[in-house]
Amino acid sequence: MANHESQKECGAAPPNAATEAFSFPGAGVSALLIHGLTGTPYDMRYLGERLSAAEIRAHGVRLAGHARPAEELGATRHADWYESVVEGFEYLRGRGDPVVVVGLSMGAMLAARLAGDQGEAVAGLVMLAPSLYLRRSVGLAIRLAAALPSSTSLVYLRKTSSDIHDNAARSVHPSTSFMPIASMLELRELQMVVRPRIRRITQPALVIHSRRDHTCPMGANVDFLMAHLGSAEKRAVILDESYHVISVDSEKERVAAEVVQFVAGFRAGGRPAPAEG
Repeated sequence: MANHESQKECGAAPPNAATEAFSFPGAGVSALLIHGLTGTPYDMRYLGERLSAAEIRAHGVRLAGHARPAEELGATRHADWYESVVEGFEYLRGRGDPVVVVGLSMGAMLAARLAGDQGEAVAGLVMLAPSLYLRRSVGLAIRLAAALPSSTSLVYLRKTSSDIHDNAARSVHPSTSFMPIASMLELRELQMVVRPRIRRITQPALVIHSRRDHTCPMGANVDFLMAHLGSAEKRAVILDESYHVISVDSEKERVAAEVVQFVAGFRAGGRPAPAEG
């Protein structure tokens, strides 16, 4: 563990353009892109570029406290993260086109909450490596953290490298060295908020997950969603090589192709066409 003072010496690098919010042009349909816990908009930038190349407007939000020193992240709550998502959604809704929400990991949970809360105002939902359930050891760490005194909100767990299979992608991936315990507890609270609401989601939904995800087990997450999503149109795509951060990993091109095809189907109020293969 590291305390508050050591984080100041070993924290994340200063923010740069790659880790800030972005907006790429398009028309007829919009995509709201949401990164995960301790992630940054960098994780969604390649996907945003591919969407924009297909003439789909793409807006990637920076969740409150993210891409900043870890003490700033530790001071935020899941309600703050959700507020960032709502602000991004209102920005896109003002453009007058259908809006599809696309979230990675914890961002997928925030996207699901938005879809449930906003109803028909959200046209469709994409969940990339959703974190409704975590690897058993991670879940145990969170439960143990919950039993510690409240002063542990100033304590950070040292993180290892990002859960990315591709060596080149992992070597350039911006990531923080520490995870605030407070953020882990907020993630658990968000899971408890979102899981019971999954049945409320009736929009067409696409779920993409990897068999080799070391953070969020594929079976627990995909099986739960396929059984409980209220969507009449829902589809799961399973990857074979990537780890957890599938938007930048070995199969990012396939992920982007699936998402582009799904989102493009909502142009002018349409519905997603079946994916090839």
